[in-house]
Amino acid sequence: MKWFYLFLGLLLLLLPPGPEAQQPERKLLIEVIRQTYDVERTETLVYLRVFSDGFAEAHPTREVDFRTLALKQGQIPTADLAKLNGLLSPSKLSGLADKYERYWGNKDFGNTWEITIGEGPGKKTITLVNFQPFLARTKKQSYPAEIERLGCLVWTLRENVFNEPLDHNYVRGCHEWGY
Repeated sequence: MKWFYLFLGLLLLLLPPGPEAQQPERKLLIEVIRQTYDVERTETLVYLRVFSDGFAEAHPTREVDFRTLALKQGQIPTADLAKLNGLLSPSKLSGLADKYERYWGNKDFGNTWEITIGEGPGKKTITLVNFQPFLARTKKQSYPAEIERLGCLVWTLRENVFNEPLDHNYVRGCHEWGY
């Protein structure tokens, strides 16, 4: 009987391991790189990066120390992740231009959002130069509703997931528009 257990133990060691639980592959959903510039300098930061499993990361935009620049990390709530996935569907993105530029009277300072949606051959990139949807509406130069919704969700996620208040209360304005 002793030999049987010894043989069984040896056999178990020699057999290939069974299929392990596969972790779902993490894919990039959206990445927003924000570049701010003025006459003295240009700063480029990851404003928001979200993956398919809801993992998110971003550089802080307040009290930034460029000597030790580390990404903040967080988890997107399930409801917000579903909302983001809905906004990023190809049917909603297909009619959007690759670039939206607005110049509000001063070319000495501004910002650019480089938004990459997805990865690989099917990815889409949208550039927003001086994205200010509230000012754009007052000047009768509105963005498409999908761009406004996407910008509002980016601001909401930045504020809620990373607990970092925005420079202006953009989220309140977005809620007033129904986003």
